[in-house]
Parts: sequence; structure tokens; C-alpha cells
Amino acid sequence: MADKFKLQTVLNHRQRLENLAQQRLADSLRREAQLQQQIAVQKAELNTLQQEFTDRQQNGITVDELQLFGLSIQRHRKALRELLEQAERQRREVAGNREQLADAAREKKLLENLKEKKEAEQRYHEGRLETAKLDDIALRLGKDPL
Repeated sequence: MADKFKLQTVLNHRQRLENLAQQRLADSLRREAQLQQQIAVQKAELNTLQQEFTDRQQNGITVDELQLFGLSIQRHRKALRELLEQAERQRREVAGNREQLADAAREKKLLENLKEKKEAEQRYHEGRLETAKLDDIALRLGKDPL
């Protein structure tokens, strides 16, 4: 009975670890989606800025405006690069969290299989004990005349 309790305790712990891994993966996926959304916004802003710059060049632009557009475009490109780098790091984190979840699920499944095997062994031994007791009772009844 003590083995059964210990195994269930370990199984409960493995379940908690799997739940934590699922939560970490969900959080990572959420952050990845947010970064992708930020990248899309940044790209749209950069495209709009570049289009406005092109339009202004065709209609005439002052040197000061040229410098301001250049700096603004440069700033947007840098922000986009940083977001892309963050997205790549986040992609690697998601992959790592997926692997951790797969490992946790695999370990839990192994313990579940072990638990089922131990319970089957326990039932087998209990059945053998019961059969032995019944055989003993049958032998006693067979020897005692009524």
C-alpha cells in the first residue's frame, strides 16, 4: 500500500510539472503572437513613412525635411530589426518550451504505465492470496466431517 501512495504522489508531481510546462508554452506562444503583431505594425508604419517620403520627394522637399525623414526611417528600421531579433529569440523559446512539454508528458505517461503495471501485479497477488485462502478453507471443510 505504501508503494501505491508513493507512486501516486510522484504521478501527481509529474502532472503538476506537465501543467506548468503547458502554461509556459502558452505564455511563450502569446508573447510570440504579440511580437508578430508588433512587427506587422512596425512594417506598416515604415512602409507608410517610405511612401510619404517618396511622395514628398516628387513634390519637392527641403533639406531639413529630408534629414527628418531619413532619421525617422532609420529609427523605424532599427526598431524593426530589434523586433525581428526578439521574435527569433521568442521562436527559440517556444521550441524549447514545446520540447519541455513533450518531455514532461512522456515522463508522466511512463509513470502512468508503471502505475498500471504495479496495480495489475497487486491485483494478481491479491487474487492469488484469496485463492490460497479459499483452498485452505476448502481443505479444512473437506477434512472435518459434519
